[in-house]
Amino acid sequence: MKIIKKNTYSLSKIENNTLLLFNLIKKNIPTSIFSTLNHNFFYNMIKNKIINLYVIHHKKKISAIITVVTIKNFTKLKYKVIFFLLANPFIFVFNIIKILKGVSRGSSKNFDNRYLHLLHLIIFKKNFMNISIKKKDQIINFFFKHILKSFNAKIMFLCYEKNNSKADKFYLRNNFIVYNTNKNLVFIKKKIR
Repeated sequence: MKIIKKNTYSLSKIENNTLLLFNLIKKNIPTSIFSTLNHNFFYNMIKNKIINLYVIHHKKKISAIITVVTIKNFTKLKYKVIFFLLANPFIFVFNIIKILKGVSRGSSKNFDNRYLHLLHLIIFKKNFMNISIKKKDQIINFFFKHILKSFNAKIMFLCYEKNNSKADKFYLRNNFIVYNTNKNLVFIKKKIR
C-alpha cells in the first residue's frame, strides 16, 4: 500500500520495525490479548499478513496506530494464539483471567468478507491538537475508508470495554452502530462509503 495523505497527515502500512508500535499498543490498551503475548508473536502475525498494521503520521510523529484483521484471518489468529499459549503454559497460567475475557471478543458468525475487524485504534491526541475534533474525526475516517478499500471491504467492526469512555465517545460520535453487548463489552460496526 502506498502512502496515503490527507492534509498534513499520512497513512502508511508497517511491516518491519514494529517493536515500538507493539509497546505502544501494550501500554495504551492493556486489555488487549497482545499485552499478554510477546513482540515476536505480534511481528510474526504481521510478517505472515494475518494482522495488518498501519500508522498515521503528522510531521514524522506517530498520531495514531491502527491494526486490522480480515474475517478469514481472525480465525487463523485465534488458533495461533491458542498454539502460542500451549507452547508457553506459564504465560497462560499467569494471565488466565485476561485470556478468558479475550475469548468473549470476536467476530459474528454472520459476518463475511465485506467486514473488516478493527483490532486496535490508538489516537495520540497531542498530535491532533492544532485541529478541531471534527477535522480529526474526518481524517481518521478518511484513512479507515482507504484501509477498507484495500481489502475490498465495506464495513468495519470492533468491540471495546463498556468502561472505555474515550472509545465510546469517538465511535458513537462517528456513527458506529451498536449491534451487541455483553457484561463487559460493546460490539459496534459502521458501513463506510
